[in-house]
Amino acid sequence: MSKEETREEKKSVSLWWMFVPVFFGVAGGWLAWQQHKEREREMARIMLVIGIVFTAIILLLYIWLVSGVRIPLVHL
Repeated sequence: MSKEETREEKKSVSLWWMFVPVFFGVAGGWLAWQQHKEREREMARIMLVIGIVFTAIILLLYIWLVSGVRIPLVHL
């Protein structure tokens, strides 16, 4: 194994990659996972899960807003 290969293996994933699943949802999570699954398997899985969770949250908010359900406000 050469020094370049060793350096490439030790190179960690940039935290800027965490924004990809946040902004692009499942597609961004999948892209980030594909890019990093060989180097940092755990970080790649986390990015995929973040993409899925953000997509689910956005879909639930959209359904809630479109349905017109009102949340009663509590007056103290």
